[in-house]
Amino acid sequence: MCVACLSLIVVATDAALAKTLSADAPDKVRKALHMAHAGDVESMFKVASYLQTQSAPDNDDDEMATLAFGWALLAARNGHAQSAELTGVMYRTGAGVPQNFVKSRKWLERARARGSREANFELAILYASEDNPSMDRAKSASFLAEAIRMSEPRACLITAWRKIDQGVELKRTLGEIRCAAEGGIPAAMEMIAEYHLTKRSPQAEAHARTWLLKAIEGGSDKAASRLAALESR
Repeated sequence: MCVACLSLIVVATDAALAKTLSADAPDKVRKALHMAHAGDVESMFKVASYLQTQSAPDNDDDEMATLAFGWALLAARNGHAQSAELTGVMYRTGAGVPQNFVKSRKWLERARARGSREANFELAILYASEDNPSMDRAKSASFLAEAIRMSEPRACLITAWRKIDQGVELKRTLGEIRCAAEGGIPAAMEMIAEYHLTKRSPQAEAHARTWLLKAIEGGSDKAASRLAALESR
């Protein structure tokens, strides 16, 4: 591990770390932060991911986003595939670092080479962006097709939506929707729940409740309202 590189991270002291994490930060994040300082790259990624969720998307001078980028980049430079993907995404969006499409492509390609399943979908977004001077719809379509082939959750959901828009019955898209739901996408969980509720049986309703609870855990207010409506019947 590059000890000198670690010193470049802004959160290099315990005092700085105290300012970084809110009082209600989960214990697992605090533990990850300790391990990240010890040089564990997986923990660096966990810290970067947490800090990113605490950042303000519309704030160009957001300390949390800057710290998230620092940890992601450090882990990416040490070979971590998901961190390379996160670094590429942050370069593309300009979160915590000045927007740079060239560096975004570089890191996303590295993530893809390291086996990141999500990198294909992010490359599809990158090449589809009209803000990108190197926008290429053919490349975007190619990367999206590869993401779908690899069952990347967001690509699965897009496939399901496209089929539904073309008139395909919801039940015939359940494979793609389940792929997205099991990949952690609340909207897909809601869709599965609604499908089960159309069956009007106790077992189906139980399945619906299970998926609504999972969607709520994923942060879905819509699922919370739907479940409350079920409970009040």
